[in-house]
Amino acid sequence: MWRVFGVCLFWLALVLPGEAAERPEGLMWNRSGLPAKLPLQIKTVAGADYLLHLRDMGTGQDVLAAYIRGGEFFRVLVPPGLFELHFASGTDWRGEAALFGPATRRFVLDPPLAFGATATKRVGHLVDLRNLGDVTTRDFAICQRFALDPDSVNLPWSPVWQPDTALPTDGPREYPVPRYDLVSRICE
Repeated sequence: MWRVFGVCLFWLALVLPGEAAERPEGLMWNRSGLPAKLPLQIKTVAGADYLLHLRDMGTGQDVLAAYIRGGEFFRVLVPPGLFELHFASGTDWRGEAALFGPATRRFVLDPPLAFGATATKRVGHLVDLRNLGDVTTRDFAICQRFALDPDSVNLPWSPVWQPDTALPTDGPREYPVPRYDLVSRICE
């Protein structure tokens, strides 16, 4: 009897303190009320995962949270604004409240990063966390332009037709309506 009790107590002791939660992946939530369209890319090494919170410098509120699996490619789209990047890292994910347990390492990226857009450019950042003693950041932008779809102007002209009249054989013709594709590329 005591042996069964001891085994149950042993398993209970293993399960309770860890209470590991399933590891999320990518964007967890966006509470900014704004569309997330600006690029943020983060490079990490395997061995630890990261929880990222973007804190709005104007309001002091966390507006976005994302989970980064260490060593894997990570890119998230964020809303426009000036944000402090708050990180928590560790190996034993226990949920958003407990983070990585007592071994959680926290740090804030300084200075805050500005995200914005123009008519042709979406400006974000690339953050390199592979060496936590020397974290680097650089601007990362996506340029966009409209490119004419050549097939859309190769269509034959069609006659202009008015209701309640015979189809014209000669006279005014309607030009084909050109179509444009949005083309994106990484730029400076």
